[in-house]
Amino acid sequence: MLGSVSAKLAMLDSAVQSLGPFAAPVYALTLVVSGMIPLPAFNVLVLGAGSLFGVTLGFGVVYPAALAGASLGFFLGRRMPASLRRRIPQKLTMLQGALADGGFTTLLLLRLTPLPFAPSNLFLGSIPAVPFGTYIAATALGFLRLCVNVLIGSRVRGMIDGEGTALEQGLVAGGALTFALALGNICRMLLKRKAAESKQEE
Repeated sequence: MLGSVSAKLAMLDSAVQSLGPFAAPVYALTLVVSGMIPLPAFNVLVLGAGSLFGVTLGFGVVYPAALAGASLGFFLGRRMPASLRRRIPQKLTMLQGALADGGFTTLLLLRLTPLPFAPSNLFLGSIPAVPFGTYIAATALGFLRLCVNVLIGSRVRGMIDGEGTALEQGLVAGGALTFALALGNICRMLLKRKAAESKQEE
């Protein structure tokens, strides 16, 4: 899996290098747009930030851009026509009742779960019962998890550049990936439970 990721990051690196000093702003703008438009490989872009800019600057690029994109996607979702709402993935729509009733905790669980970025922003904005203040607070806290993705990207870049031993870099990246997957699975199970409880109450 890490081999496939490293190949994608190498391709992304070569594409971004030509931007020179504009690389970070353009990269951040791409992430903002991806919060409103379902662009492919959002997670690869987050990993790429760690590969291209390192952990500190990479997270500094990713975190505010992801929050800005999530905010714009939310407000766009408020005006989403019914024809587009029907295209939202079913695994999101099944949570509508739980999200309307669950408040901050349910929103935080959703933000800790690696669901499709733009569709989840649009979907949450389309639920009138979800206030923006609660949404952005849960998003700001939940998106701290993106630091793990940035770290993985930086470690994979270290493996490509031959920094340290491949074993050391692989252990760090593999450990971070395992943590991210475990956290996502736990939050996914809790969300399913809340969705089932909400459906029973109806």
